[in-house]
Amino acid sequence: MNNQDYYYQLAVLHQENLEQSFLSSLGINFLSLLYKEIDEDKESVVISERKDNQVIAFVSGTDGIGRIYKNLLLRPHLLIYTLKSVFKSPSKMHKVLELLLNSFLKNKTTNLPNHELLSIVVNPAFQGEGCAEILFNRLCDYFKKKNVKSFKIIVGGNLTRANAFYKKMGAMSIKTIQVHKGVDSTIYIKQI
Repeated sequence: MNNQDYYYQLAVLHQENLEQSFLSSLGINFLSLLYKEIDEDKESVVISERKDNQVIAFVSGTDGIGRIYKNLLLRPHLLIYTLKSVFKSPSKMHKVLELLLNSFLKNKTTNLPNHELLSIVVNPAFQGEGCAEILFNRLCDYFKKKNVKSFKIIVGGNLTRANAFYKKMGAMSIKTIQVHKGVDSTIYIKQI
């Protein structure tokens, strides 16, 4: 599998299974570019499980999503191409700006860890087999090797299964925020 196919598979898995996330609304091309940037960033990681050359699950993490978005902004031709449909939607543009502002300013004004679990996705055909737990633990091991003591996870308040999963994995809910106006999210901290 070549890298472009890999990033495309990550993007499709994200969009089809995290359909409630705002990033899913930005499309496959944007998600492919985003996962490429995360994977190539020296302080970030994408850990995936494959079966028959297909990505069936993955987790991604970073020590700063603001840097990832900044690097994307440094590639304006690619970013504009992947977000061309967003420019036609004032509400999506507003949410993109909210996302950027939050990612650049939040850690400057809080005492939250910089390290973060960005996404974890398992193809529904493989759910219930422990894949999410394995990937979560592999991300914990990755952070532990980097001497990280804790990381954050930001989860939509309406995502009941996701919130239950992170509690099961030992993450502690510390507060509720609004990444996008009017939509509550819970911040969890996982001690390693």
